[in-house]
Amino acid sequence: MKLGYSPNGEAFVAGYDPGDMVMLVAQEAGALGQGRFGDWGKVKSVDAAGMLTIVVAGYSVPRGAPLAMLSDIPARRVKPCTAKGEVTILPHQVNSEKLWDHARPGGGERRQRL
Repeated sequence: MKLGYSPNGEAFVAGYDPGDMVMLVAQEAGALGQGRFGDWGKVKSVDAAGMLTIVVAGYSVPRGAPLAMLSDIPARRVKPCTAKGEVTILPHQVNSEKLWDHARPGGGERRQRL
């Protein structure tokens, strides 16, 4: 997963990679859409347009289920999660000046936590 940061320091997902765990946060659109809110699995591939193919068998549905993969899922319809389907909290950008309450590695003076 590729992370980006907004000007105020909040993290956002800038893109997904094969192997990332994701959860659907919206129903799959269209008459043939089969993915449901809350389905999760592992990203199998990402095409040039950023559409995801997600393996859900063995994750949110049992292995051997008729619906083993979801295809052509827009990245905006998913959020990162764990292998157990728990939502992943994205880290915030850390200001290194506020991180150290002792001498910084490589020198520098002692700093207090702000």
